[in-house]
Amino acid sequence: MTDRLTALLHEEAEHLAVPPPHAAQVIARGRRLHHRQQAVTGVVAVAVVATLGVVAGLLGGLHPDRAAEPAGTTDEHGAMFTLGTTVFYDGGTEHVAIDDKAVKSSYYTSAGLLVRHGNNNASDGGGPQRFSLVTPSGTVQHVSVVTEESVPGVDPTQPYLAYTEVTDGTVEVVVHDVATDTEVARVAMPGDFTWGGWSGPPVALSGDTVYVGSDDVTRTVDWRTGKVGTTDVVTGGYPVVQGGRTVGRDGDKVLVLDVATGKTLLAIPVGQYGYAKLSPDGRFATVDAKDGKSFTVYGVDSDTTATFDGYSFGYGWTPGDDLFTVSKHHVVTCSATSGDCVTGDQVIPSEGGGIAPDDLRLANQTYES
Repeated sequence: MTDRLTALLHEEAEHLAVPPPHAAQVIARGRRLHHRQQAVTGVVAVAVVATLGVVAGLLGGLHPDRAAEPAGTTDEHGAMFTLGTTVFYDGGTEHVAIDDKAVKSSYYTSAGLLVRHGNNNASDGGGPQRFSLVTPSGTVQHVSVVTEESVPGVDPTQPYLAYTEVTDGTVEVVVHDVATDTEVARVAMPGDFTWGGWSGPPVALSGDTVYVGSDDVTRTVDWRTGKVGTTDVVTGGYPVVQGGRTVGRDGDKVLVLDVATGKTLLAIPVGQYGYAKLSPDGRFATVDAKDGKSFTVYGVDSDTTATFDGYSFGYGWTPGDDLFTVSKHHVVTCSATSGDCVTGDQVIPSEGGGIAPDDLRLANQTYES
C-alpha cells in the first residue's frame, strides 16, 4: 500500500492485534502476499477507486478555508502536478504536454521535473515506463531510459535517476543523469530479489547513496565508488529516504532518523497504528489523524506544527517546501510552518489529455502499489 491507500490502511489496522509497520513495509508485505497477476488486477481496481476519490476531493473541494495570506517562502516554480498528460508548473500558471498516453508519476530533480509516463497510468503491470524531463524553462526533453515494473529513486537536489535491473540473476544499480541523458553508473550488487513482483528491487536515492530493498536486508550502494554495504537504519523491503532521513518506530512513537548515524531527530507520539511521511527534502513529517479528517505537519529541525483538513495524500509539496493542493479548480498553497494558505487565480481545467484526462497526480507523490 501507499499513501493513496491510507483509508485501507486504517481499515486494516482495526483488525490487527499488533502494531503495523511503516507504510513502506505495508507495500512490501502486500507485494509478497500476491502473485504478479493478482497484484496487477488489484492495483488497477484500487487505483481506480483511490484516484476517483482523490480527484473528486481535490477538484471538488477539500477545505482550504484558511486566511488568504502569503504561504511563506515559495520556490519560484511553485506547485507542480499533472492532469492527464499535461504538466502544470509555476503554481499552475504554466503548462506543457507530455507526448504519451498517460502519466504515471513525476519527481523533483535539480534539472527540472522528471515525468514517468507510458501506455497507461498504472505504476505496476502497465508495460513500459518512459521518462521526460520538463526543464525550468518549460522545455520537454526526452530521456532515453525505459523501465518496466521498477520503482525508481531521485534526490531533488541532484539530476539523477536511480533504478535497478536484474541481468542473469544479478541485481545491478543504474544511475542516469537526466540533464545530459547519460548513464553515469552501473554497479552489480550481491543479494537476491524474489518477493516484489517488480522486475528489480525498489530503490531510494539520497546523495551518493542508493538504498536497495533486497530480500534479506536494505543494501547501500555508493554509486560513485561502487562500494556496497548494508544498513539497519532504513526499513527493509521498500526503502524510503528523503534528504538523508528515514522513518522508524519505537513503541507508540514514529521516529525521524538520520540514515547516516541512526540518530533520532524527531519522535512523534502516534499511538498503535499511526505512521509518518517525510517531505521531499526530509525537513517536515506529516502524520494523519486516525479518523482521517486532518493531518499535522511537524518541523523536523524546529518545533513548528501545523494542522490541515483531509488526508495528507490530498496535498503535495512544492520544491520550496510549501504544501499545496488543487481545490475547486484552483491551486491552494500553504505554509508548512504556519498553516496559512493562499488560493491562486489561475483556473485549472477538468481534463488534461491522454487516455485518463481527469487523472490528477501531484509531483513527487508516491503512486506505487
